[in-house]
Formats: sequence, C-alpha cells, structure tokens
Amino acid sequence: MASEGTSGSGALDLGRLQTALRDSGRPWEVGYTSITALQEDERRIRLGVPSRPDLPDHDEAAAALARSGAARGAGAPASFDVRAVDGVDYDTAVKDQGGCGSCVAFGVAGAMEVVFRFSRRTTVPIDLSEAHLFYVHARSEGRDCGSGWWPNRALPLAQSSGVTLEDYYPYSAGDQDGASRLNADWPHRVARVSAWADVTGDAVQVKERISTYGAVTACFNVYQDFFSYRSGVYRHVTGDLAGGHCVVLIGYDDAAGCWIARNSWGTGWGDGGYFRIAYGECGIESYQTCSVHGVNLRAWLPDQAVTGLWSNEADANVWVHGSARGWLKLDGGSPVTSHAMMSELAAAKALGRPVGLFEDNGSVKQLHAW
Repeated sequence: MASEGTSGSGALDLGRLQTALRDSGRPWEVGYTSITALQEDERRIRLGVPSRPDLPDHDEAAAALARSGAARGAGAPASFDVRAVDGVDYDTAVKDQGGCGSCVAFGVAGAMEVVFRFSRRTTVPIDLSEAHLFYVHARSEGRDCGSGWWPNRALPLAQSSGVTLEDYYPYSAGDQDGASRLNADWPHRVARVSAWADVTGDAVQVKERISTYGAVTACFNVYQDFFSYRSGVYRHVTGDLAGGHCVVLIGYDDAAGCWIARNSWGTGWGDGGYFRIAYGECGIESYQTCSVHGVNLRAWLPDQAVTGLWSNEADANVWVHGSARGWLKLDGGSPVTSHAMMSELAAAKALGRPVGLFEDNGSVKQLHAW
C-alpha cells in the first residue's frame, strides 16, 4: 500500500509541516490527531489501496473541470452536502477501521448506507458490516489487511451476494476467518447494490452522482501531512507519499473548490472524522471513483409506528407508511393476504401500537403486530 522507495526520511515531521503551511499561506489547519499519535507503520496500515505515484499531487486540469459550470449543466447544483439536505442529515456514523488496510470496505459500505437513506429520503438507521465485506468477500479474492482491496472489486460482490448488517458480523481490526464468524442467518438480513458505475476521471459525473444518490466511493494518494489534518480545505504541502486510501465523498462546494468526505479513522482525526480536499488534489478524481445507484434491503424493521395506509381499486396496490422507513408496498403473496396485513396495520395505527415489518426490496413480505 505504501509507495515503493518511500523511506523513513519522509515520515511525519510536525515542525516541517507547520513551516510549510505558514509558507503556503495556511490553506488548512494542522492538529495533533489520533493518527499523528501512532507509529509510522501503524499509520500506513490504515491505508488500503495500492498507491498511484503516477498521479500528480495537484492536477490543474482535473481541478478546472471540477470547478467548471459543466456540472451544473448536467443537473448538479453548485454545492451539496448530504448532511444538510432541506434540514435533514442522511449521512451515517463515522467509523474507525483500526489497524487494518480495510478502507475500501468502509468506503463502499459507507456509500451504500448513504445511498439507501438519501435515495429513499428516509432516516431509518442502517449499519452495514464492513467485516463481511472485507473478511469474507475480499478474503475470497486473496486480500487481507496488508494488501487492501479496490472499490471496483468490492461492488460486484456487494451486488451479487450483498452485505449483511453490523450486528450479524461486528467489525474488529485484524485478519480473520470471516466465514466462521458470520451469522448463518445473514441472507435474511442483507443489503445489495442494485446498480453501480465506475466514474473515475469525470468530475462532472461525480458531482451529478453525489447530488442524485447522496455519495460515492473515492480513492486518492495520501501524503504524510494528511495524517495531521484538522480542518480547512486540504492541499498537499509537504511529506512523502505514504500510500493509497479510500473514503466516502458525501458532497462538494464549488465556492470553496473542494470535495467533502467522510474518513474511516474515527472522530479523533480531522474535523470530527470528516475532511475537505481541494479539487484536483492527490488524484482524488483520477485514482478510482465508483458510484452506487441503488441499494435494496432485506431485513426486519422493528418498532415502526404506522403513520399511513393507502390502497385503490387494484387488489395488489396496498401500501403502508412506517415512521422511520417511509412507504412500503404490502406483498403477502396474494391480494387476500395483503389485505389481511392491511387490516392488522390499520388496527395497530388506530391503537398507536408499533409493528415489525420485514422488508424485501421495498416490499413488506411479513409483519409482526402486537
């Protein structure tokens, strides 16, 4: 994951970083972060894609494309942040990958979570298992904490097999036999990517996908100074190439000329686990960027308040609105069963009692009312 030929001479030097930032006009703020506190080998293992020394640390052509009005012509607004869309936060929690090069799993699972919530305009909690994605799916391709992975290898498996939820395989850092730790019932508690695309090198498409679906997964080169980032718009100012890394892009800002990203190094790094990075910086547009276009969920949704019911003259057109999940179609396998489910839900709504709904790709197949 580290670049070949990188030596200890390029390791973190806070004094040199402070001087370089002062000389460059202080484009961002440095701080003593949870990553700064680690030893050099401990920092490097928190990266997780092979570095790309062929990419420049600053690409003006890529930056100019990202700043251009072409994105707005494609339907993307001048700024977007999935944490503040009409006053609603559709992002999910900052996590910590720990001492393992599993950032791709966090970048892909994080994007899937955001796309699920934003595309459905729901704030229902969803927490996918990075352990399933990395220790089972990546392991099946011979990948481990030392070798990392690629988003365009993770997404086909997230589409064909899916990713279970965190409680069915909780994440802990370190190579492990994932198959033996995975809950055997996981096929009934799983999220699957419905469609995705590689949009590497096309900043206009990246903006359009972020503003349409909520997030994308992106890789970039990490230099030594990035480990001590605290706030502001990051630009590489000093330090050798440490390796490649994968994160979730959740927004962008043309006025500030930057992408908005969620990292997987915990809340003790950066701006509460987030960072902004300048357009054209560190290969952020050119390394590898993949967009998720939909996520289907198969799982029980407990403790839903029934806030709405709807049907019309078509026997199979019966819907329920759950308090956190939104509208779901009732699909009991037959009109008779679906209407019986409707009656149970109507009673629960009238009595103010919560229900459990088993969702399968936007439809309710089973319910539990009490």
